[in-house]
Amino acid sequence: MNIKTADEKQRKQALIAETALKMFEENDFYDISINAIAQRSNVAKGTVFNYFKTKENIFMHLLLVGYQEFFLQTINQLIQAKLTTIPELKSFLLSNTRDLIENHLTLIKLNALRGPVLEGKASREETIEGRKKLYEVHEQLAELINSLCPSVDVKTANKIFIIQSSIASGLINLSNLDSFNQEPIPVNMDDFQISILNDSVETFDFYLTGLLGK
Repeated sequence: MNIKTADEKQRKQALIAETALKMFEENDFYDISINAIAQRSNVAKGTVFNYFKTKENIFMHLLLVGYQEFFLQTINQLIQAKLTTIPELKSFLLSNTRDLIENHLTLIKLNALRGPVLEGKASREETIEGRKKLYEVHEQLAELINSLCPSVDVKTANKIFIIQSSIASGLINLSNLDSFNQEPIPVNMDDFQISILNDSVETFDFYLTGLLGK
């Protein structure tokens, strides 16, 4: 009888999730199957189902855990920054947005899939549990901002990061309007081209200026 310890189960789940994440960085979501994830993870297909009921569960898990880790990283960076003024906070938030897009673009792409794709087949119970954990980290981040800059209340600080993700996810959805199925449309559509990084930072800058002032 092969009875795995809690640590072994956690490592196996992490292996499957990390494999799926690497595949998502290389392929379209719809081109990834449970069977392909199992093969690349070097586990049986049934083993994948032991940890994730559906493919959507895997990617919902990656989204929720990924954002938890990103916000924990942001908390640590904020503590080290020791900022005390609104201009310093704004500069930090814009830099944080660049980091999100340059180093965590997969999170944004997963977030863009959350409502229209993932929620349809992901486990409601597991998703809610994951969101509770994400909410706790999100609240810690908002409370830290409030403690550093008391003029920014916790509710406003929470909204800042929701808007940050919304801007980036929205631009992801509207990117590549000058192509279809990854092939360029043979018509000049230069004005449809966007830069996810530059346009996200610029738009977020406008938002922060309106919210926090210059």
